[in-house]
Amino acid sequence: MEACNSQRAATRAPHGMVASSQPLAAQVGLQVLKDGGNAADAAIAIAAMVNVTEPMMNGLGGDAFMLVHWQGKLYGLNASGRCPQAMTRETLSSTGWTAHMPQAGWQAVIVPGAPDGYFALHERFGSKNFADLVEPAAAYAENGFAVGQKIAHVWEWGASKLRLSDHSVQEYLLHGKPPEAGEIFRQPNLARTWRALGKYGRDWYYEGDLARKVVAASDAGGGYLKLPDLAAQHSEWADPISATYRGHRILEMPPNGQGLIVLMTLRILEGYDLAGIFRSDLAAAKHLILEALKLSFADAERYLGDPRFGHIDVDQLLSDEFIESRRELIQPAKAIPTPTAGSTHGNTTYFTVVDKDRNAISFITSISDIFGSGMVAGDTGIILHNRGAEFCLEAGHPNCVAPGKRPRHSILPAMVFRDDHLHMTFGCMGANMQPQGQVQILVNMIDRKMNPQEAIDASRVRVLGGNRISVESTLPSEVIARLAAMGHEIIPGEDPPADWLQPHDFMRSFMGSAQAVVIDPTYDTLCGGSDSRLDGVAIGY
Repeated sequence: MEACNSQRAATRAPHGMVASSQPLAAQVGLQVLKDGGNAADAAIAIAAMVNVTEPMMNGLGGDAFMLVHWQGKLYGLNASGRCPQAMTRETLSSTGWTAHMPQAGWQAVIVPGAPDGYFALHERFGSKNFADLVEPAAAYAENGFAVGQKIAHVWEWGASKLRLSDHSVQEYLLHGKPPEAGEIFRQPNLARTWRALGKYGRDWYYEGDLARKVVAASDAGGGYLKLPDLAAQHSEWADPISATYRGHRILEMPPNGQGLIVLMTLRILEGYDLAGIFRSDLAAAKHLILEALKLSFADAERYLGDPRFGHIDVDQLLSDEFIESRRELIQPAKAIPTPTAGSTHGNTTYFTVVDKDRNAISFITSISDIFGSGMVAGDTGIILHNRGAEFCLEAGHPNCVAPGKRPRHSILPAMVFRDDHLHMTFGCMGANMQPQGQVQILVNMIDRKMNPQEAIDASRVRVLGGNRISVESTLPSEVIARLAAMGHEIIPGEDPPADWLQPHDFMRSFMGSAQAVVIDPTYDTLCGGSDSRLDGVAIGY
């Protein structure tokens, strides 16, 4: 048996709770709840704050997805951006991009969707003034915050990309170097941008002065963004997709998100007595999870993209017949080769909020890779994402680049219902580790009866592609040896090279960072967990 390696207890509170990878952001969100704000208000305040305190992961130049549970009803919000009209296979090929998409620079930039999503959420559910909600983040950006220990390490990883642009160096390095843990970091330009956004609203970003600054920077850098591309951006309210796992209904965002991977994997695993297998043979249980994930990733690589550009039969992919055909491929003691699981790079921030009325938001926001494209739009302080890198250049592929198209997205918020009541809001950041982390957390809680903090802290494994996997050192050595004997190729983690600009496997050692809040049905209290793999906390009142 695997010993629980959690070094802290789950957080419990009666009224409201916030779980975030950034402690200052969690405090800002909790204060909004204590001051009478609701979950949507707190989520907007946290989104602004994590932009300031985790700028390499998320912000005004990125995308967002949200699941919202409000007064007993469920909503999904897709705030992902679209491909500019000028970005085509032909234009990319003419500039030398024929094998894969650009990974950095302005040519990797598509329309950011997150800011429009913030306003869409606020318009529908917010109760406080938007400018007041983002002011704490603006104040921290202006006056400075102390950089977290683990965030400082990620900042160092991304420093080489920042050096692609003088604006990026000026905004996000100190005397040419990334800030150290505990060092005060100030972002006056970003503070000014957040305050102007609060004052002038959504149209200032997508059609006004800020839009013109972004397009001017893109033009100067050889990018594809134009004013009509930004003006056309609008978030979409969407019905979540779901599947049941041992009496629990798991909710995910539909494609172009890849939450379907979580649902398919759980459907495959439901055919096994995982609780019993975990008790008797930990290596066998981890093997089954890895194999189910590999199969689901292979299907996602083949079928998922923007549904507006081609039908995606979610019901067929979750059907008993299809799931059984995939389950039959799994051998109990031998790893099977499968197609690669797609891109293994990316960086994201996830947080979740539950308020006193049990409204809840599962919120994930990302600039894709560490420091996104590496490009900052003039003096705005905004780092633009490189989400265009998620497209492919294979003609006819569901995820092939095309004007107005959204790429297959790695970010996925989640919720769990039990007996038709919201049971948990949770998520895990870390690119293609996100569905893998979600599956393992759910198995830990449902099959292994762990609380959210124990489930988050338990050791994880990660599919990298083919038979290549990564494992955490907290997994017993004899289990790691058994997995290797089954044919899993265990790849050690590593830091990126100093000139890291292209797709690289350095994130393979990172097992994601999760947050979760459970609504205790017995006492109607909240129980939260936050991942120690970053600087996170779950706090409540």
